[in-house]
Amino acid sequence: MSLGVLIVIVAIGVTLVIGAVHYSGGSRETDTRDHGEAILEFARAYPSEAIRSVTMTMDGKASFLRLADGKTGFLQVMGRHYVARLILPGSAAVEPLEEQPGLRIEFHDSTLKGGDYVFDTTEEAAEVSLWLCDSFALASLKFDDSGEDDNA
Repeated sequence: MSLGVLIVIVAIGVTLVIGAVHYSGGSRETDTRDHGEAILEFARAYPSEAIRSVTMTMDGKASFLRLADGKTGFLQVMGRHYVARLILPGSAAVEPLEEQPGLRIEFHDSTLKGGDYVFDTTEEAAEVSLWLCDSFALASLKFDDSGEDDNA
């Protein structure tokens, strides 16, 4: 068999394999994330945290989790992996988006990138905002309980 014929056969074979993977759905990124998957992934990172409820962004790439102790959990999809974080009191700045039902969140932790998080409804955005406000209220309660004078 000549080298030219071998190259053509290999090229056709590679093209057929690529086509089969593409048309079978193997090359598509799945966007079938749900609340249960968010709970499982967050629980894998923080097994001792009790989750009360989950609110996902419209695109399904980020989830905010209300935790039993008043903290807020955060789970974000990065490619095929997840980044799970606890949003501790005082570790983020939040403001509403003007034209969409969402929030602009800036994390003070340099390892976690903030951004705009758009939800399905304004009620969901407001609920997440309240979770974050409750988290920040915990910081002031801890300060008040420390016995230090607020007027100092």
